[in-house]
Amino acid sequence: MPRRIWVTADTHFGEADALTMFGRPFASAAEMDEALVEAINASVMRSDLLLHLGDFCGPHPEGRKAQVAHARRMREQIRCKRVALVRGNHDPASSRFKSLFERVDDLRSWREPSDHVRVNACHWPLRLWRGQFKGAVLLHGHAHGGLPVMPRAIDVGVDCWQWKPVELSSLLAWALRTPTERPDGWPRLQRDQDPDRLPDAPRTG
Repeated sequence: MPRRIWVTADTHFGEADALTMFGRPFASAAEMDEALVEAINASVMRSDLLLHLGDFCGPHPEGRKAQVAHARRMREQIRCKRVALVRGNHDPASSRFKSLFERVDDLRSWREPSDHVRVNACHWPLRLWRGQFKGAVLLHGHAHGGLPVMPRAIDVGVDCWQWKPVELSSLLAWALRTPTERPDGWPRLQRDQDPDRLPDAPRTG
């Protein structure tokens, strides 16, 4: 059982374009890599669990093999023994890449034993998620802080948290202070649109 669980996303290790694309205050990709690894090692202890919600490394100009090699170098510098990944759109479908992590998922969902709140972890910022109207929390990445805040949906990417991972228990305590309301009826906005505005459906028969 880990001492603590930490979450982060969108490190984009090795990607020089991330500096300008996401407005990161580093002089080079190498400086960014060093700062992000130092931030992880300063917070996450060896026996803790780090849950990374995707885009561990960004695209590499020399291709996928070079990207996986860079990911390995970054993983070797992270002192935490247990790092789990929820795959993002830039994470390669490679067995060598997957072997760097304790486990790799496309989506994780669980109930916290302390307060039984459901937590959903996904790289993508979903609009609807499991248990949403019963108070469940969504942790996501991908947006780099660029989306409006939704109740109990939290972007855990490094761009939102001063380039550091966040402890799960404190993050959930903060999220649960935001109330959620169950809708009176399921919205049918798309179904109730004027049929003339909808795309033509394929005809059968």
